[in-house]
Amino acid sequence: MVDQVSRRRFLAGGIALVLRPWAAPGVEAAKPRYRAAGSWGGAGTGAGRFDGPRGVAARGDAVYVADSYNNRLQQFTRSGKYVRRWGSYGTGNGQFNRPRGVAVSTSGQVYVADTLNHRIQVFSSSGGFIRRFGGKGTAHGKFSNPWGVAIGRGGRIYVADSSNNRVQIFSRNGRYLSSFGGRGAISGKFNYPRGIATDRKGRVYVVDGANNRVQVFSAKGTFIRKWGRQGNTAGAFNDPRDVVVDNRSRVAVTDTGNRRVQLFTLSGKYLSSINFNNVAPYGFDPMGIGFDASNHLYVTDADSDRVDIFAPTS
Repeated sequence: MVDQVSRRRFLAGGIALVLRPWAAPGVEAAKPRYRAAGSWGGAGTGAGRFDGPRGVAARGDAVYVADSYNNRLQQFTRSGKYVRRWGSYGTGNGQFNRPRGVAVSTSGQVYVADTLNHRIQVFSSSGGFIRRFGGKGTAHGKFSNPWGVAIGRGGRIYVADSSNNRVQIFSRNGRYLSSFGGRGAISGKFNYPRGIATDRKGRVYVVDGANNRVQVFSAKGTFIRKWGRQGNTAGAFNDPRDVVVDNRSRVAVTDTGNRRVQLFTLSGKYLSSINFNNVAPYGFDPMGIGFDASNHLYVTDADSDRVDIFAPTS
């Protein structure tokens, strides 16, 4: 199962940002608020244009975007200025087949989930090929449609091995260490995991896509907690895709089927949501999500082939 991209395209329209804060009665919860701080992109194959953007990750002044259907990675500044691109369709080193997740290490190396090539590729901060690992299969270290990639404590690499319904853990050099998961709906099992993130304490957050929930694990894969269900109310999901944990320990999830981003505490308490209204004709279609050192959120908007930026106001 691989997520399908609508071929619909963005047309100009008015934009409004809607935030829905919430706190349980008698409980004082942080209520993060954001403003729309700009966007860049648009449909096309030229520099700075996108066709079905997916994963996004930021480090320093660099923002990296998996331009999935153009089979390349693009680099921008945090303000959206185009810097460079690399990749093309194929199976060779530095080539891609529908890249999805992106993560950047503390040393600046860029990890890309090369989904339909069933592998992870690693690049320098300027796009120089370093290594790759994986390959199609079900054995340890092999993948079937990997979607998300994240970097945890000690440089460990976590990969959401989506069609194998598991998370695999690797050393920073791509050596297989362990895995957890398996297909199912009980705690610790998955039904097409997608986005994946880590927090400062090394815990691992996984978007369990078809189960419409987020699951949290220790760095070694021990189940801790879960939240979410099918629906469109606060805290419920409809086909969620990606997750990130920002510097203020807030968990942001792209709730794609409900066309919103939801924010939670580390324990899963709902805080608020971000919605774009009146974006003609198709609306907000959030896929990938990342954040920078100032806790600006970068959201890839697949229908509109762009990156949207949201700046915190509180």
